[in-house]
Amino acid sequence: MNIVGLVTEYNPFHKGHLYHLKASKEISESSHAVAVMSGHFLQRGEPALLDKWTRAKMAIDSGLDLVFELPTLFACSSAETFAFGAVSLLNDLQGVNHLVFGSESGCLSDLKPISDLLNRPTEAFNETLRQALDYGMSYPKAQAKAINHCLQKDQEYLPNNLLGVAYLQAMDRLQSPMAPHTIKRIKADYLSKEIRGDIASATAIRDALENKKIDAVKNVVTLATYQTLADCQEDFVFLKTLAPILLYKIRSMSEEEISQIHDVTEGLEKKIKKAGQTAYDYESLIERVLSKRYTRTRIQRIFIKILLNIKNVHIINQKPLYARVLAFNEKGQEILNKIKKTSHIPIITNINKSALDDEIKKQLDFDILASDIYALLRQKEFMHKGGMDHLRAPYIKKQT
Repeated sequence: MNIVGLVTEYNPFHKGHLYHLKASKEISESSHAVAVMSGHFLQRGEPALLDKWTRAKMAIDSGLDLVFELPTLFACSSAETFAFGAVSLLNDLQGVNHLVFGSESGCLSDLKPISDLLNRPTEAFNETLRQALDYGMSYPKAQAKAINHCLQKDQEYLPNNLLGVAYLQAMDRLQSPMAPHTIKRIKADYLSKEIRGDIASATAIRDALENKKIDAVKNVVTLATYQTLADCQEDFVFLKTLAPILLYKIRSMSEEEISQIHDVTEGLEKKIKKAGQTAYDYESLIERVLSKRYTRTRIQRIFIKILLNIKNVHIINQKPLYARVLAFNEKGQEILNKIKKTSHIPIITNINKSALDDEIKKQLDFDILASDIYALLRQKEFMHKGGMDHLRAPYIKKQT
């Protein structure tokens, strides 16, 4: 059995993801495919369009074999932490042979020198980074400037490749035996809002759905995804939905409490607290906190961490301590049968029956809390119920 691992969000699963899945199996000559997927809150600091079980089901019904949840602590963190969490989880299963990811470059030899530099920074890199930060640049731009200075890379080229670089960094840190591969992204940039042909970004798809143009996405998603979207279009969750609960949370916290949230630095708690007192919706809140120093994505991630009360102590020096199953098919069952014998971390299919130690429970509690808060964002009243992590079983697709 040759298994390829993918790191995903599937928000929602579309034909670009299907291309990635098929190309990944082809390039790695794999018979089985497993994905680590973000749960209810995502790497860019956004709530998922649909709940994690529904998104996992769409992926399995579209051809994937097995979906694990990336624990919340890693799913809504920086690229480096996100990538380390996902790669660590796949690595600790001790049965995944390959890791395949998309990039603008499509060439490992372009990305590896950047990964090596970031893992083992030179004096020149550190000095250029420090100067750029002192000048007031955001960390991503300062990092890109330092990379460009040391490796003569194109700064405009770097941002769309840094997540791929982060996967290579994680594999290096973990000394992972998985073989890395990268596939060049096709047609649609992952942030593009245009829908043309049969490939579109998830951003464009969500934008169309938010504007109630479900027919516009029919040709760019799989049949399983389209049927699910058509059935669930009154239950989509969008970024603006966060405003009431987020403003309540900020207004009820002190500056000292906000300062303890992960990634809140340099007095940012004062700006967040002040913004929370005067903002009236999500965009006005973002506008009051944004600056050259702090990117929109970083601020959005901080807002999610405020909602979930994720502090520095919860993330620093951490790695995923379990692999929770969300969905699988018969080939996925074959993967599970194999890795249950080899995995260095518990494989969880039912949190009610699993005997878990205290450290695992602490991580898992953030997944449960994320589900409970996400439920409050859903439009249908009967969906607001908490405790769904204790009630929902993994989706199992039987062979027809």
